[in-house]
Amino acid sequence: MGKGKAASGVRLSPDVDPVEFCYEQGWSDGLPVVPPTPERVEAMLSTVQRDPHEVLGVFLPVGAEVTVEKVAINAVLAGCRPDYFPVVLTAVQCMADREGSLGGLLTTIHGDTPLLIINGPVIKRLSFNGGVNTFGPGWRANATVGRAIALLMRNVSAGEPGRFDMATHTHPGKYTYCIAEFEEASPWPPFHVERGFGAQESTVTVVGAHGPHHVVDMASTTAKGVLDTLADTMAIKGTYNMYRGGEALVVLSPTHARVIANDGWSKEDVKYYLWEKARKPLGKLRQGGYYKIGGVLYWPKWIDTEDDSTMVPVVLRPQDVLVMVAGGEVGGYSSIILCFGMPATTRVIPEA
Repeated sequence: MGKGKAASGVRLSPDVDPVEFCYEQGWSDGLPVVPPTPERVEAMLSTVQRDPHEVLGVFLPVGAEVTVEKVAINAVLAGCRPDYFPVVLTAVQCMADREGSLGGLLTTIHGDTPLLIINGPVIKRLSFNGGVNTFGPGWRANATVGRAIALLMRNVSAGEPGRFDMATHTHPGKYTYCIAEFEEASPWPPFHVERGFGAQESTVTVVGAHGPHHVVDMASTTAKGVLDTLADTMAIKGTYNMYRGGEALVVLSPTHARVIANDGWSKEDVKYYLWEKARKPLGKLRQGGYYKIGGVLYWPKWIDTEDDSTMVPVVLRPQDVLVMVAGGEVGGYSSIILCFGMPATTRVIPEA
């Protein structure tokens, strides 16, 4: 896309605390940041063979040119190690592929934010977590890579909350939102292989996402039992998805995945079953939620909008159900993440 301007620098006097200076400039999300010295930024840039001033995209709402250098600066601020930078850069390229929907995601009152899903050999090489305490703290790679994306959106694109970011309520994923798949615990091919990539390729997928809704089912011993519980949780009247579709990410714990697979169910079976069962009667949807605003505008013609008993699906196609495995080895828990505003996009992370 051409070249952008080089980032400007500032020299601080010895009596100025660089961390406090970053706070004063508005470069923080409220937590301390790592001052982006030229040496630290250069260490990031040295891990990729890219022109620092290459423009990756023009992000709304301010029409900001996002350059490789700006991504590196925010990766430093977030506390990333240099070898994490190719992952961060690839995630930004996924977002650039969705420029048309990214502006709405960053400025909506809805509160969605980009979620990163890591797959492939890079998980072990950089110690991304997809096991116990998934979505939680304790792993530098998850915490800082996700935070780098959040800081980039704040510092380059949307600015501080209340300026362009007008979310009424949001969730802690706006600090950092990055998980890996627990590929060894999955009874099916990994998430990225299902999306057309090689098992030995490392990828990052980015999707606009709500926070995780944890679902417990310690009683079911069959695939249908577990999936009925998940379907009931997915079909919530107070979501955009019930009125406008979108995607739904189902993060199965290893325990739930084994129960389902032991009944001989494939991922495609899971997707079709959840699409078929995660529904709400039209009559209930008319009573509130997003109906008077979204109403029937986004539903396909096969949904009979004249019949209150019509069952409306939370996603409009089986392929809009995204399925992966992550979490601790023990426990009848899974998570549902409703995704709206920016469809899932996957790219290969280049080797160093």
